[in-house]
Amino acid sequence: MMSAKGAGGAASSIHRDADGNVVAIMDYYFKVWLLIAFVPFGAKANSASGLNTMCKLGTSLWTKQQREFKKGKENLLEDVAAGDVQPTEIQAKLDELEEARGFVAPYPIPELAFATTEEVDAADTDVMQAAHDEYYAEPEEEESE
Repeated sequence: MMSAKGAGGAASSIHRDADGNVVAIMDYYFKVWLLIAFVPFGAKANSASGLNTMCKLGTSLWTKQQREFKKGKENLLEDVAAGDVQPTEIQAKLDELEEARGFVAPYPIPELAFATTEEVDAADTDVMQAAHDEYYAEPEEEESE
């Protein structure tokens, strides 16, 4: 039996096996359970799992979105100052930037992303391994004639 409960009995973002080993994390960016055996997570010393709450891909995408949002706001200010954007258009432009920042793509390997810990527990390791290997496989080079 695996558990996604914390010490106080409340649900947590960590899923452990019967021996207390962390097997999956509810990814903060993708909002799905990801198994740490197949999905790389960065280390985080002060967390209960010892791992970050976002996988490395999620962290990269989140950071990129934050950077693009900040740059978009800076560009908007320049456009307003230059007269290219009217003050009445500012809120609509900010809303567009905020929508882009909030976009979350689905995890790119659906066989490794789970909505519940029950799905994690029932997952087929061979299917997950095959999906992982296919996604990370080096593209085959065509033979030159």
